[in-house]
Amino acid sequence: MGKSDLIKFRHDNCKGIFHYTVFEGAFVALSELDTGKVSYIKKHGTLDITFDQKSETYDIMNIDIVEDKEYVQKVYDYMTALSNSYFNDGIEGLCVLKFHK
Repeated sequence: MGKSDLIKFRHDNCKGIFHYTVFEGAFVALSELDTGKVSYIKKHGTLDITFDQKSETYDIMNIDIVEDKEYVQKVYDYMTALSNSYFNDGIEGLCVLKFHK
């Protein structure tokens, strides 16, 4: 059984939220590859995040971008089964953001 929720993030002058879950013991989220946050993570390896939607206090977290289609599909299927996925049209153009504790 996984835990589902939202993460608030910021980078440069952008803010947003995305769904995350705990999958195989890791915090993960799905993202489109062609986004500002993925470009930022590729450049810096981190993202400012908070699990408290009302907070303006962020923690810097290291993040891996996983593009392996099999792993992306597993996370996609898991999040869809939990009704915790923003994406519902398949995995084309998606990656997994894997957060380090």
